[in-house]
Amino acid sequence: MLKWKKPLFAGVLLSSCILTATGVAAAPYKTTAGQQTVAAGSIGGSWFVISTALFDLYSKNIDGLTYNIVPGGGVSNPISVQGGKATIGMGYTTNLFAAYNGLPPNKEKMPDIRAVFSLNVSSLLHPFILASAPVSSFEEIVARKYPLKVDTGSRGTGGELAAQRAMAAMGASYENIKSWGGSVTHSAYREAAGRMVDGHIDSFINDDIINSPTYVELVVSRAMRIMPLSQSAVDQLASTFGYGKAVIPANTYKGQTSDIPTISQTHALFVHKNLPDDLVYAMTKLAFENKAGLVAVHPIFSSMDAVKGSQGLPIPLHPGAVRYYREIGAIK
Repeated sequence: MLKWKKPLFAGVLLSSCILTATGVAAAPYKTTAGQQTVAAGSIGGSWFVISTALFDLYSKNIDGLTYNIVPGGGVSNPISVQGGKATIGMGYTTNLFAAYNGLPPNKEKMPDIRAVFSLNVSSLLHPFILASAPVSSFEEIVARKYPLKVDTGSRGTGGELAAQRAMAAMGASYENIKSWGGSVTHSAYREAAGRMVDGHIDSFINDDIINSPTYVELVVSRAMRIMPLSQSAVDQLASTFGYGKAVIPANTYKGQTSDIPTISQTHALFVHKNLPDDLVYAMTKLAFENKAGLVAVHPIFSSMDAVKGSQGLPIPLHPGAVRYYREIGAIK
């Protein structure tokens, strides 16, 4: 059984960066595919929780399956799966679309990635800034050319790329921040949160689901503000890169009394096209038919729906997933 620790700033944290689990005997499904490498996200982020919950379920029900879960990110995971360093990954639909079609920041197309399902839930960009900082908005940062000390998360993650793009759209690009005497660093979730609470940085900008454990711990540990994006920036990011237009509702977090306009990205599970059809079929079926157990692990699974999960995906579905969706009438 995989166990989690709960440190100060992460709702859940794996005791190591790589997890291994082994299939259980007498499982209803069998595979000869052997060990799989699953590219998740930063330690302390939701993708590690999601991947662990799914593959704990899979290992108990698919005989012969073993797996490793490794850190990754929205930008790097398609590269890992396309290149064979991983066979399964978590991704954002925006990043999967860019990877499959060879759009920036990718230099070439990744034609071998295939979708399994969308979780039908999104991560929203959260531009946190200390309440004690002498500025409280992007507009003030730009007007005063304030030397902001900001962390935007690990490089290669979809959240870091979203933060970078949003900051540029607001006039506070990495280059501008540095030219004003500020700094831009890139740390894992829990490390960035800890540095912010300790006052080593002014701001942490990245995305996750609303009320993620890391964000909840962050706002109760020190007074924070969340900086809104302008409507023009949201519109630009949506039309140029495909981000969703979103709002963090008022009173979601301690001290947040107004709605915060921002951008969002939708979570999806994807695989390499060569992963056996019977394995992907079992993965798809098990996920949707064991929703209650997954929700007990993390509420992010609450929005899972087989019909919605099979639609709106920017890359082709894997044939194993298609088989399940056709069986239940979700697709023709």
